[in-house]
Amino acid sequence: MSDVRPMPGLVANSPMPIAPLTLIVVEDSEDDFDLVVSSLAKSGRRVDARRVETDASLRAALAESVPEAVISDHRLPGFSSFEALRIVRDRDQDLPFVIVSGTIGEQTAVEAMREGASDYLMKDELVRLGPALSRALDNAAARRRRREAEAALIDSEARFRALTANLPGVVFQLELLGERFRLLYVSDGVRRIFGLEPDQVTRHPESLLELASPAESDRLCRELREAGQVAQPFRWIGRLPPREGVSVEWVDVAASARRTGPDRVVWDGIIVDVTPRIRTEHALAASREELRKLAMHLAQVSEREREALSRELHDEVGSMLTGLRFSLAWLKGELKGEPRFDVHIERTEKLVDSAIQASTRIMHDLRPAILDAGIVPALEWLVREFSERIGITAVFHGPPDEPDLGPDESIVVFRICQEALNNAAKHADAKRVDVFFEVTTTEILLDVEDDGRGIAGADLEKTDRYGVRGMRERAASLGGEVEIVRRPEGGTHLRVSLPRA
Repeated sequence: MSDVRPMPGLVANSPMPIAPLTLIVVEDSEDDFDLVVSSLAKSGRRVDARRVETDASLRAALAESVPEAVISDHRLPGFSSFEALRIVRDRDQDLPFVIVSGTIGEQTAVEAMREGASDYLMKDELVRLGPALSRALDNAAARRRRREAEAALIDSEARFRALTANLPGVVFQLELLGERFRLLYVSDGVRRIFGLEPDQVTRHPESLLELASPAESDRLCRELREAGQVAQPFRWIGRLPPREGVSVEWVDVAASARRTGPDRVVWDGIIVDVTPRIRTEHALAASREELRKLAMHLAQVSEREREALSRELHDEVGSMLTGLRFSLAWLKGELKGEPRFDVHIERTEKLVDSAIQASTRIMHDLRPAILDAGIVPALEWLVREFSERIGITAVFHGPPDEPDLGPDESIVVFRICQEALNNAAKHADAKRVDVFFEVTTTEILLDVEDDGRGIAGADLEKTDRYGVRGMRERAASLGGEVEIVRRPEGGTHLRVSLPRA
């Protein structure tokens, strides 16, 4: 038999409600159960309590979900707090367990604490239950944290041992004494990567330097000496000439310096084969160029499809809707003497008007016809339409004359400006937006500034910022770039720079 009794309440002196404390109360008396719960509520503790009174029901309750604490009467018919404690400890070594009884003696209480009970108190001292339970919860949390820290330490040590045993590359210790280098230690990785014996390299460090070209070897020694003068960390990436039996082409040398005397510096470092990474970077650079060209092609195809779809909407759907509007007007005149049709005709007229407005809006979104008039009037229209639609003050600052831009350049500028205005409306909480457009002999510049909350640097790194990514890809398709920064005086500044074709 079990009861579940949620009790509303707030933690004392807390303005915000918190999640209730889940409890299992081992108690055969429902009245005593109510006293326990109400005592906790009076102490400001919000609880979600469940009553059980047999070992089977306790096991079943623990199997369903482990509570945050268990409160148990000492004596129940055929059951005791000691048996309940053993069941709880088999389930969780740290789960707080408080004994509340009217009959427990001091010797029994001491024995219960030795067995692992968190605390005990008499039923006529329920005012102490809240503090006792809080103390038990704090102690259990401390034990769990300590156990987790110990487990984390053991795991960290095991991972460190595994790392050092399987570390790729060549671990070394190098000494610079005056002007002379001496290799104090080199790991077995030198055999795996370069085909050299560690003892041979330690005795003859020049054998390791000879793997590089004379010019690279001289550069490495010179930069090491310069770093040794100030005992600073050292980093060097160099290319090795082809060598029979060695596949390494690029190596990365990283070391930290320690000054151990007036003329002595010791580096502890590692040499890593970065040939696959460098080759991948070169391949990635070529792939990015291909992707840039592909993005430009896809953008052009998308704009052509938008233009064709807009034209189809205008020529086909627009014409049909206009014809339908005239037909409704004729029908309205023919049925003028039939009042029972007036409501239906008026409703149909409104639907047709809404469809015309929707198709017009879709056509403008796909490709505003004003783009054919030039980029300057298109941007003026875009800013004005944005201001009227959103209710934000928006001002366009552009050249007096229409610049000579190609269609690809114009559509990229228009789409980026469109996305920047949408971002200002959705995310910036701005009251004013200024759009500056300028064309020089070498560059096309678009600046969009708002007085909103300002974009955070972390927001620009989010992978789900498809609008920002789309603007950058559009600019990159023409060899340009997009820069977005938070203005010192507040708000966001977006700058687009495109090279003139």
